[in-house]
Amino acid sequence: MHITILILITALLIGSFLNVVIYRLPRQESLLGPGSHCPHCRQMLTARDLVPLASYIWLKGRCRNCGQPISLRYPLVEMLTTACYLIIYLKWGLSLQTAVGWVFTGLLLVAAFIDIEQGIIPDRLTYPGMVAGLILSLLTIGLRSSLSGLLLYGCFLLATALISRGGMGGGDVKMAGLIGSFLGWPGSIAALFLSSLLGGIWAVVLLLSKQATRKSAIKFGPFLSLGAWLVFVYGQQLIDLYLSLY
Repeated sequence: MHITILILITALLIGSFLNVVIYRLPRQESLLGPGSHCPHCRQMLTARDLVPLASYIWLKGRCRNCGQPISLRYPLVEMLTTACYLIIYLKWGLSLQTAVGWVFTGLLLVAAFIDIEQGIIPDRLTYPGMVAGLILSLLTIGLRSSLSGLLLYGCFLLATALISRGGMGGGDVKMAGLIGSFLGWPGSIAALFLSSLLGGIWAVVLLLSKQATRKSAIKFGPFLSLGAWLVFVYGQQLIDLYLSLY
């Protein structure tokens, strides 16, 4: 119980840091300084304004200084980080696989939310993420599988981007390489299928609700991230479910 509470607190703090990365990385700002501030009035935030999740509730979602709304993304990322970290811990306990899963989760969340807000996935995230995946593979899936996954998933989306002539961005291609480095080649195939399925369902929803047309660009980063996370945590169960349909 004490370990679970410690993990929850740690995950909330990491989620708070991920919010900093999501905001600053696409703006090419330093992740180390200056301290956190309101994006509207630029007022520096105090310690009581930085308590993960709780501060948002206490302040009723508004800046203490200027009263402008605080983006819902802040508590959402903190809650998602906590939920994902807890699920991974409950599955693998205190293990190397859990540590790798937490690193992977952080990268996926940052990529998804930057793409949602800015429509890009920065190279400053994907290239270090690929390197991290390859290094960590030495302790998990093996370097050969990691490198194969990186090339397989990355090259497939590269071919898709070339065929679609701009329908898919370079950031998606590099993100696929990052995912492949963590999942290896078998996981990459499953993630490709699942991400495409989820993205396709969302596109249909947008078309039916007339919020998009056939020529509208769909931000694929969130679906790449969601599909990859589901395969990392539930890969075997998803494969068994798929096979049971036949």
